[in-house]
Amino acid sequence: MQSEPETVCNVAISFDRCKITSVTCSCGNKDIFYCAHVVALSLYRIRKPDQVKLHLPISETLFQMNRDQLQKFVQYLITVHHTEVLPTAQKLADEILSQNSEINQVHGAPDPTAGASIDDENCWHLDEEQVQEQVKLFLSQGGYHGSGKQLNLLFAKVREMLKMRDSNGARMLTLITEQFMADPRLSLWRQQGTTMTDKYRQLWDELGALWMCIVLNPHCKLEQKVSWLKQLKKWNGVDVCPWEDGNHGNELPNLTNALPQGANANQENLGQCKSLEYQHLPAHKFLEEGESYLTLAVEVALIGLGQQRIMPDGLYVQEKVCRNEEQLISKLQEIELDDTLVKIFRKQAVFLLE
Repeated sequence: MQSEPETVCNVAISFDRCKITSVTCSCGNKDIFYCAHVVALSLYRIRKPDQVKLHLPISETLFQMNRDQLQKFVQYLITVHHTEVLPTAQKLADEILSQNSEINQVHGAPDPTAGASIDDENCWHLDEEQVQEQVKLFLSQGGYHGSGKQLNLLFAKVREMLKMRDSNGARMLTLITEQFMADPRLSLWRQQGTTMTDKYRQLWDELGALWMCIVLNPHCKLEQKVSWLKQLKKWNGVDVCPWEDGNHGNELPNLTNALPQGANANQENLGQCKSLEYQHLPAHKFLEEGESYLTLAVEVALIGLGQQRIMPDGLYVQEKVCRNEEQLISKLQEIELDDTLVKIFRKQAVFLLE
């Protein structure tokens, strides 16, 4: 058997404050994840840091050269990469020799090897173009089993990023949402007055759940939340943005039609209550002795399950509400009860019976 010849790949990785900020590889692999060559080089750099020679930024190296050395450096660079560099080199030379050119109006020159400023934001490398292309490809396949599975893997990746407090989580979810909003089927369904498929609705539900995780993240800065709120309002203002029930306002039978007039009046009162303003306080200011986040979470869950609420419009969203309640009950069943939690259950039971 003849083995295939080894392929040599040229890999370049940029670091900034212990983060990989950009990668390039000549293998031509197109994916949102790093190729095997980038991973191999990263592991080699981590495991054998002494074997990787460090260099000064190229601007510092050029500063140490005299005129003859600079000319030799440029000419050798053009000779080695003749077809790739020569057009750009000739263009830059013409601009530098022209006194009125834009390049001569700027002091100094950029140096990509010097790294970012301490004030610049640094984040892990994310190939935004590939993320957009992948999501667009999966959506164009009509939400079949394979494409839906791939989209769920992307959602799982976003969850993993959020868990690790990676700022790319929100960036990646923004790119995914933009492709969902650009899906031509949204306009088609709206024009025809038809509903989305159940699989497609589930993908939108997952999208909304991830955005909820982002905006409720207590570790995010206020300016970030303001920016996300502005973006979410912008998407919500687009005509093709689906409603929660996915029906674009179609009148479907729902449980609220069977409610008496008094229940509808209660719905108006609930609408008036939405105008109230709430203020979050740090946890240590309202936690009393014997209370914990677990006890508060259990109490809130019991209060939510014990309240009698008006079902929203649309069959799908009604099913989703019931499904969420079932999931909440399932989570409560997983909790191991102790004396403190039993007291909370007893307290809420008394309130319901009264």
